[in-house]
Amino acid sequence: MNLTKFSIDRPIGICMAVAFFVVLGLFSFYRIGVELLPALNTPYVTVTVNYDGANADSVEQQVVKPIEDALSSVSNLKHITSTASYGQARITLELDFSADADAAAIDATKKINAIRGQLPDEIDEPVVIKRDVNATPIMFIAVQSNQSLDDIYSKAENDFQDVLQQADGVSEIELNGGRDKEIAVEVDKAKLIHYDMTLSEVVSALREENVLMPSGTIYSDATTTDVRVKAQFADENEIEKIQVTNAKGVQIPITAVADIKRKDQRVSRYARVNGEDAVVMVIYKNSDANVVSTVDNVTEKLETLRRDNPDYTFTVTNESASYVRNSLHNTLQTLIEGLITTGTVLFFFLRGWRSTLAVMIAIPTSLISTFFAMYIAGFTFNMMSLMGMALCVGILVDDSIVVLENIHRHLMNGEEPKKAALNGRTEIGMAAIAITLCDIVVFLPIAFMTGMVGQYFKQFGLTIVFATFFSLFVSFTLTPMLASRLFRLGLKIPDTPLWRRMDAIEEWARSHYGRMLTWSLDHAKRLVLPVLLCFTLSVALIPTGLVGSEFMPQTDESGFRITLQLPTNANLERTDKAARQIEEYLATLPEVVYSTAMVGGRNLNEANIQVTLQDRQDRSRSIWQITNDVRNFAAKNILDGDVRVKEDQASVSGTSGGFGGGSGNLRLELRGKNMDELIAKSREVQQMMKEEIPGVRDVSSSYEDGMPEYQLDVDRNKLKQYGTSLGELTKTFSNAISGQKAGVLANDVKNDNNDTDIYVRFKGADGFRISDLETIPLNADGRIIYIADVAHIKAATGPVTIRRTDKERAITLGGTLQGRPLNEVMEEISAKLDATDMGGITYRFTGQADQMATTFRDLGEALVLSLILIYMILAILYESVKTPFIRMFSLPLGLIGSLFLLFLTNNTINLYSLIGILVMDGLVAKNGTLLLDYTLTLMERGLDPRSAIIEAGKVRLRPIFMTTLTMVVGMLPTALSMTAGSETRASMAVVVIGGLLTSTVFTLFIIPIIFVWIEKHRLRFSFRKTEGAASSVK
Repeated sequence: MNLTKFSIDRPIGICMAVAFFVVLGLFSFYRIGVELLPALNTPYVTVTVNYDGANADSVEQQVVKPIEDALSSVSNLKHITSTASYGQARITLELDFSADADAAAIDATKKINAIRGQLPDEIDEPVVIKRDVNATPIMFIAVQSNQSLDDIYSKAENDFQDVLQQADGVSEIELNGGRDKEIAVEVDKAKLIHYDMTLSEVVSALREENVLMPSGTIYSDATTTDVRVKAQFADENEIEKIQVTNAKGVQIPITAVADIKRKDQRVSRYARVNGEDAVVMVIYKNSDANVVSTVDNVTEKLETLRRDNPDYTFTVTNESASYVRNSLHNTLQTLIEGLITTGTVLFFFLRGWRSTLAVMIAIPTSLISTFFAMYIAGFTFNMMSLMGMALCVGILVDDSIVVLENIHRHLMNGEEPKKAALNGRTEIGMAAIAITLCDIVVFLPIAFMTGMVGQYFKQFGLTIVFATFFSLFVSFTLTPMLASRLFRLGLKIPDTPLWRRMDAIEEWARSHYGRMLTWSLDHAKRLVLPVLLCFTLSVALIPTGLVGSEFMPQTDESGFRITLQLPTNANLERTDKAARQIEEYLATLPEVVYSTAMVGGRNLNEANIQVTLQDRQDRSRSIWQITNDVRNFAAKNILDGDVRVKEDQASVSGTSGGFGGGSGNLRLELRGKNMDELIAKSREVQQMMKEEIPGVRDVSSSYEDGMPEYQLDVDRNKLKQYGTSLGELTKTFSNAISGQKAGVLANDVKNDNNDTDIYVRFKGADGFRISDLETIPLNADGRIIYIADVAHIKAATGPVTIRRTDKERAITLGGTLQGRPLNEVMEEISAKLDATDMGGITYRFTGQADQMATTFRDLGEALVLSLILIYMILAILYESVKTPFIRMFSLPLGLIGSLFLLFLTNNTINLYSLIGILVMDGLVAKNGTLLLDYTLTLMERGLDPRSAIIEAGKVRLRPIFMTTLTMVVGMLPTALSMTAGSETRASMAVVVIGGLLTSTVFTLFIIPIIFVWIEKHRLRFSFRKTEGAASSVK
């Protein structure tokens, strides 16, 4: 059955068939979800273990190593990285992309439970979450009120945090700022010794007197009654009534040796928003959750909190979703702009609204029908699928333009409308199918790539495939049917000066092209050599570094983060003073909307300031100009600390690089067995990166200099002599300084009915010297001895944080790049490292660099595969091996323009521009296909190759120019847009536009030269064969 003939004879039937898909598409439109990027399942699992009072060495030995050994057998494990710091261990599993994060988290939990007996008793229960430790927060919420900071903190920790944690997609909430409340039992050391008591005895007495225990159930004939001992402290006054039994068995009132008071714990952190005190809640999402929906869920919960707590103000100082929404909105806008510009170009080429309508109808019908296919495939509206649609605008009209232009030609030759519509479509049918199939096979390999890029670009590729299929159907049915109806009275073009001018231009172009093509065929070498030179020069732009490569284009997302790091021994006040200096400077910048400062916390020498700027269109300066000013200010004014500035990037998971030391988009990891050698080498490499590698800024190391500490050397013989244990000694020594938790004041009325911790510590312990530590009392078999009797105390330094990768100690050096692409810097660093003696220390690039290598390899494979598939399809369609071979020259001809335009617009080769090259490969193929298809038709009618290609060139010049111009004009809004998120789309559009322009111009001259040359040699070859056969007969 001839589909076109059926459409022309049965117009209502075909309109209903198209309408059927359009209605289904509209129905699906309201059911498709929205997100920034396709859901990426980045499988990361992080195990966190808190071990209060333990230093980094102890945490590594007692917690990290046993857990690493247990988790190294989790299936699909790629890398295991750990950090051991004061009081905390974190072990992160990076899994293969095919792995299931949920299953891995369950597996990890089981493996940790199995070795729980090998871990110290004092640790908190290990927590397993699906999150990459380096992932960036998605929201900052500042809580402020007229209440005191300790009340705000208590409320945030016990109430607000729990409500927000229920929001779907939230993995973790960190609290910054505020104060902790406690009941402090401050023991006087001299009085303790006087009464023959130890600190452990005070703690034990408090715990034993503060109990709530079930004691069974009494059953009578008709009732059951529970029995429980209720002896919990009601308030701090009850603690004063306790008696403590000393080493000699005598009971001493606790008030004789200690003061009991309610107070705030020692200040260990500050948080401010625009200089005002606040408690800041930092929200992280699960690794497989969606940014926009998570932020929306948290915002919903925030509304509830605002309603229920009118005394508190909740300010969202930074969130990632608005950038996402703006990006999507802008992509949609460029899509609409593309539609308008395409329509305008067609109107001029096709002379009037009737023809334009017959072609333009293909865009909405194909796009709306695509929604139905997207809905069935489970896709969402995101940057990728919308970008696919924006690219589609030009592709979708191509088939219809080619068909309609040919119908026009038949009408001009005097055929009646129905016959012209049928013949025009039939003559071009093979070329239209070839064009569409070439588009489809280019995008199919993208859709079936594995790994992150596969997940990332699947929707982009398949959206284009769906839309292209629908547009082919429309060009075979609706376009010829409309042409036969709209031109019932023949092709009437109004005789206006504008159309006369257009006709003259086209006629001029056709005759000139004919003459130029004839000259080119006569002087082939003069033309081919310069084109070869252009190709060589354009490809040379990459190795020479004039066009660089990076993983993702850098985007201006109206936010950046300042990390301030002072020397390890700096106290909180010193850090806070430096942070305030930066905050005061930020307050003078007109573009800054919020600056959220978080000072201290786990590391007293560190501060982070998250800065939120006005939207890109509301400010005159770009984020890079603003951050450079901040860097210059810090370099001049912050003299005793290290200040790093990092612009926000809506990072693809696993490439964000975090914020700590050794973070950035360039990350180099050094690994070795010997810590001293590793530290020395890392300092050497860090110096080299700072001084010898241009374009690298904010170089930092994950290694921090040692913390001053007092170390205890134990004499085991003396321990035995005195009859005391090592456990008793270490417990007493660690509790003396950090204090020990001795239970809680349950449902404390003065703390909003929350539990308040009870801490026992020595008075003035913060300022103890070695002599004070040596005289801490210890119970040895009923008599009091001092720590100095069984151990020697000395001052030394210990590591602050120990980092490990794949069970080896590791140090990561990080830096931010400016003005230089990632691969160029990596090559330079690798060359320098390979030239030096590394002494058994290995290195690898992590983060973006790691992803970049695998991604670019995958894309290279996809390009090769698509070229092979295109060749096969064309060979099948033309039943020829040479015709598709000639057409393959379109890609190198397109690359010339793509690379030169990347160079001129200062773009790089990145994930998006590489996909652009794939897209361009499919598009530039069309021109060659159109030209060769008609040449072969003419040769079948008896023309010689040379005459056929010249005639085909003249006839096909108009459709070739129309399809190219509509594509270029359709993509111009994308290439030129300056709105949020445009950086990513622009590099793709630039590649496509550049490739189309040069490929079109060169295709019209180079492909005919190659075609004629091959035909001539084939004739010679076949002539020789027949000659040889004749001589053998003789």
